[in-house]
Amino acid sequence: MHGRSLTILGALIVGAMFVAGLFIHGRVGGLLLLITTVVLALVTSAVWPQLPARHRTPRLVIIAVVAVLALVKLIAG
Repeated sequence: MHGRSLTILGALIVGAMFVAGLFIHGRVGGLLLLITTVVLALVTSAVWPQLPARHRTPRLVIIAVVAVLALVKLIAG
């Protein structure tokens, strides 16, 4: 596979984990959202120096929202 194909595949997998995490109740859904949070944080940290300042805050907000959703699902069990 080419680099662009792997990037698209990776994005699809993370997107699928996010959607599944939203729809699956309990700890399994929370775990999927937690994994999504970690992946989003890793990707963001890798590109942070190249991001314009106006793009940084929305990315941090998205990561925080997904993390809160994960914690809510994990705590609710």
